[in-house]
Amino acid sequence: MRILLHICCANCAIYPIEKIREEGNEVVGYFFNPNIHPYQEYQKRLDSLKQYSERVGLNVIYRDEYLLEEFLKNVSHRVNPIRNSSGALNSSGIILKSNPAKGGTAEQRGIISNGVKERCQYCYSLRLEATAQEAKERNFDKFSTTLLQSTHQDHALIKETGERIGKELGIPFYYEDFRQGWRKGLEVSKSFGLYRQEYCGCIYSEKERFLKENKMTNDRVQMSNKVQSSNEIKNSNERVFDLEERTGRFGEMIIEFVKTLERNEINRSLIGQLVDAGTSVGANYMEADGAESKKDFRHKIAICKKEAKETKHWLRMIRKANPHKATECQRLWQEAHELTLIFSSIILAKKS
Repeated sequence: MRILLHICCANCAIYPIEKIREEGNEVVGYFFNPNIHPYQEYQKRLDSLKQYSERVGLNVIYRDEYLLEEFLKNVSHRVNPIRNSSGALNSSGIILKSNPAKGGTAEQRGIISNGVKERCQYCYSLRLEATAQEAKERNFDKFSTTLLQSTHQDHALIKETGERIGKELGIPFYYEDFRQGWRKGLEVSKSFGLYRQEYCGCIYSEKERFLKENKMTNDRVQMSNKVQSSNEIKNSNERVFDLEERTGRFGEMIIEFVKTLERNEINRSLIGQLVDAGTSVGANYMEADGAESKKDFRHKIAICKKEAKETKHWLRMIRKANPHKATECQRLWQEAHELTLIFSSIILAKKS
């Protein structure tokens, strides 16, 4: 059986592709994600899929279209209500301005609802209908999506949308709950050094992500003002995220990344510098966590910031020496940059 698999990102594709192949089916990928925001994020996911597909021998059909304006037009919630075919106003007072799929108005197709579900329904329909149409035109037996692997998506809505579109277009929707393999996919993704995104992808989810992170950072700074000793850090219920775990994980990511680099004359020197700086961030944070005084705490956090900034420099140099590793370098650079900002916030809070 030949299955056309819509792929939202390389990470979510790992387990579904493995599972479909294990069952003796042929799978071909289909990349169509036109509303990823910002464009740099869209490009990172596209590049990451190309990197992964080459590694596992996966054929992929790339529909490389960036249609952000169209997405925003179709999911804007505050628009003038219009009357339906019977002359009555839509009960929600909210419409999608154009039909994301064929076969009736958006309201008739059950796409109109409220809030987040409305956006997600349009998003799912947009991708799955495009996949189904492509599958039918190319004589595939079924179509599916890696969205079924995500533990953060509306799984039931994806299944419902896929089955509905399959019936309307006359091509079966291949359903399986791929969520059971998310951890395995995560482990493989880390070992491959793939770019791993931190939010769904649309401009709304990006906003929600940064609003949440900003609140987390503010809470962490406020907590730091109250810190008198390492015991207070450990016992505080206000601890929103664990910097010990995050800095430790960052060091592990650096180690896994350098394992993939070619050992040549230039890289050998750069690798040593990167490993020293990247892994020392977590080590110095551990020392700060056990600081004997406020002054000692500030000093150790300042070293964390210095090492994180140095890591950014060595990643820049490695990217220059290894252009094909640009995506992985950028991902690690971004994490080093965010850690630098966090440590800066803590230092400023302690000074004030």
